[in-house]
Amino acid sequence: MRIVPTRLYGAVVHSSVFLGASTIAEVFVASALAGITPNAALVVGFLITIGIYNFDKLADLDADAENYAERTAFVASHPRLYAACSVVVVAVALWLAVRYGGVYALGLTLFPGVVAAFYTVPLVPFSSVDRLKDVFLVNTATVSLAWAVPVAFIPLAVAATAPEYAAGAAVAAGWFFLRSAISVEVHNVRDVTGDARNGVETLPTVVGVRRTQLSLYGLELVSLGLVSGAAWVGVVPAWAPVALLPSVAYSTWITHALTGSSRSVERLCTLRDGEGVLMAVGVAVVAAAVGTGGALA
Repeated sequence: MRIVPTRLYGAVVHSSVFLGASTIAEVFVASALAGITPNAALVVGFLITIGIYNFDKLADLDADAENYAERTAFVASHPRLYAACSVVVVAVALWLAVRYGGVYALGLTLFPGVVAAFYTVPLVPFSSVDRLKDVFLVNTATVSLAWAVPVAFIPLAVAATAPEYAAGAAVAAGWFFLRSAISVEVHNVRDVTGDARNGVETLPTVVGVRRTQLSLYGLELVSLGLVSGAAWVGVVPAWAPVALLPSVAYSTWITHALTGSSRSVERLCTLRDGEGVLMAVGVAVVAAAVGTGGALA
């Protein structure tokens, strides 16, 4: 018996609402690392994530049929609804960005959409490749950068432009770049068969799943080291490494479980997408325990 009904699971996960909720958590964490109180950036992150991921799913229906059979079937059954909802949520996200953060926030909100266009659509003017999605390692770095930048800096644009917040936001950007890179490669493990057949070069298709896992373990240490070092010099709150440690342990377990258990890789990837929620819980609990509320004193 499934804990979550199949239709409800599809509606939440395949509609990108789950990813949007995770983005809310990530924006909250980025704000806390920079010392910024929660603001309208939470809603902007939620809406723009839903819109961009839904457009990406619609654009890649044929290419994703093998790697994401369940998702493709769900999206293909509601193409007009997907497109309409995506247009609405993106429009609202952009309006909120301009309303609360001006042109700077607007540019940051548009950033992942512009990057997604070059990632998914054949716009790259090279004879050997026409999409960033098809370039080894550049594909991972592109996705990671597309989300790390707005997650870390939209809160800064909306609520606090003072210089003392910028360093913390930069650390948050680095943290989420590394976390996103890990997430992308975990998903690439799931897609390794289809990617290899379609000629898409990813870390698992080039170096194998086992070496990919070892590489991801290294990135886990680097990301934790980044936050620990930043906390040591006072750029982010001293409690930050402790608050984020459970999410690193959780992510490491998922990477190990890709080959170390009989669990569905599809479900493991869904669990990986929820890492931001665990980060937010850790930050909220630890910050409350030390009496800062997640903001700089």
